[in-house]
Amino acid sequence: MSIVILVGGQTPEANAEHRYLVKAFLERFDERITRIITAEPVRRSFGTRVKRMLKRGNYVERLARARYPGGYGPAPEALQHLLEPGSDSPLMPGGSRRVHLPSHNGPECEAILDADRPDVIVVYGTAIIRENIFGKAGIITLNMHTGLSPWYRGDSTLFWPVYFNEPEKLGVTVHQLVESVDGGAIAATAAVDYARGDREAELFAKGVRAGTALYLDCVAAALDGSLECQPQDLSIGREFRWKDRTVAAERQVIARFEQWETASS
Repeated sequence: MSIVILVGGQTPEANAEHRYLVKAFLERFDERITRIITAEPVRRSFGTRVKRMLKRGNYVERLARARYPGGYGPAPEALQHLLEPGSDSPLMPGGSRRVHLPSHNGPECEAILDADRPDVIVVYGTAIIRENIFGKAGIITLNMHTGLSPWYRGDSTLFWPVYFNEPEKLGVTVHQLVESVDGGAIAATAAVDYARGDREAELFAKGVRAGTALYLDCVAAALDGSLECQPQDLSIGREFRWKDRTVAAERQVIARFEQWETASS
């Protein structure tokens, strides 16, 4: 029984959350992991970016985002501190099993999967994976989603429950990977509990820890044949895209965290 891991990130060393997950999988499954595959992030030419900007419009929001002092999502430095404290030179583990490719969906990745013939493909934090890749798993391809499906799917799904004042819907999901974004049958979910003083980075780090523990158990169950997945009712949830996260929403979430902190004091 073998496992191949596909993780995202902005460099071949990936981000703190990806390294955290890979380290946990190596500790649990060791030699059953045959490859750890990272890929180049999607980069578009200047001309393509301009065309996309003109097509999307919404110039007022773009100006507001350019002037907004905060970043988009948790700062990588904050996640590094929370998930890999004391690590000054973070490196992706895995040694000779590591591979960095132009794309997770390209022919190079297909060739590796054809050679390794994994029983389970583990996906986290990548661009959308296509059927030519997720269909290569002998048993199942799973994805970890740092949001509670089906209620919060897509982008920034530990941000939006704060915005909508739904702390009970802070959570993570492990699900079968299919073509629809975060739409596959659910293997398991876990809650992410708010604590006084938490902000988005703390909630996201909690989600990564809880989700990784859940993911390990789901993969073990898949390998021994006991994993059961339940279809999602997508009519009861929301799917968010990056463009939904406006500066006004950012400010609302900041205010909401202050309200939660006051209420918990």
